Amino acid sequence: MPKQPFITLLFILAITAASLSSSPAASAQEAGVALRTVVLDAGHGGNDPGAVSLDGKLTEKSVVLDVALTLGKMINEAYPDVKVIYTRDKDVFIPLNTRADIANKNHADLFISLHCNSVPKNKTAPSGCETYVMGMSKSDSNMEVTKRENSVILMEDDYTTKYQGYDPNNPESAIFFNLMQNAYFEQSLKMAELCQKHLSKGPISTNRGIKQGALLVLWRTTMPSVLVEMGFITNKSDRNTLASKEKRTQLASRIFSAFKEFKEQYDGTVADVPAAVSPVVPKEEPAVGGTTVQKEEPAAKEAAADSPYYAIQIFAVSRNISSGSSEFKGLKEIGKFPAGSINKYTTGRYRTEQEAQAALSSVRAKFKDAFVVRIADGKAEKVR
Repeated sequence: MPKQPFITLLFILAITAASLSSSPAASAQEAGVALRTVVLDAGHGGNDPGAVSLDGKLTEKSVVLDVALTLGKMINEAYPDVKVIYTRDKDVFIPLNTRADIANKNHADLFISLHCNSVPKNKTAPSGCETYVMGMSKSDSNMEVTKRENSVILMEDDYTTKYQGYDPNNPESAIFFNLMQNAYFEQSLKMAELCQKHLSKGPISTNRGIKQGALLVLWRTTMPSVLVEMGFITNKSDRNTLASKEKRTQLASRIFSAFKEFKEQYDGTVADVPAAVSPVVPKEEPAVGGTTVQKEEPAAKEAAADSPYYAIQIFAVSRNISSGSSEFKGLKEIGKFPAGSINKYTTGRYRTEQEAQAALSSVRAKFKDAFVVRIADGKAEKVR
């Protein structure tokens, strides 16, 4: 497909995806309804083995299916009222778009995709777990994971039509994912942080942090979503762990602990979940401080924190946006507040929460997922 039609189509789809923020899942959260449905996605399957160990005896598809089924059983036993849905519960191939559709049609509150990592034979195989959220990254290793996980679509019939001309081998295809506003980015980050927090306790304890990737299976979901790479099947130590039924149960237990903590914060207290979570990236200090940008300034500048005030957060993304950008849809008094690897952008400056709430409806006419935040010490925190 020619480049320009692909860009145009993906841009239209990006806007459509952003509009899905008014889905039943989002409405349920605003109403304080408990987390009732989780979709567990065991990657690959059927004629797609996924990553394969160097000895050829262990496949990603078998490892992740076992972990998914074990995790689902743990959730069912602990929370009988939570509906657990599997994108596959046996060794079959499920297209990426179908996996996301399963979650969307069931109005899931959380989507967890399970995978195993790998590197080519001629590279030194690292060890450890990492969790992905939807987003863009310039990291070569992140792009390799993105290409590998998205390349599954090549096994599907007429994939160029189903995925609007997306080519997993073309870096430009991934770039345009960044046009999409992910209404669930912050909650996805929270779940990713919890996954890394608990997975780092073992049996594969190396914490490779939270990553971002233009992953098709996450892009199409309309709820908080994460993709967990539980270890490197091409690393001898990780491979032995992944091959052990006992160790796979431990991995499932770690992810269950993350689910449990996420659910406790989600249930009826969505506003108490931190508005942004700094990704757990080894040897990287979280960014601090915030800025308020006047419309005549070309870009955000660092400023000293002053008295607390209220503003309206319109979105959070991993890149810097010039204050005069059309992405703000004409809104003025734009503020930028770094939080880990993301930037939270706000509009307005109000003395009281009541003033901010009064202005919220007009902002939501342009950004449906906008919400009121309190600005203090250079940080933007969501309020009830």
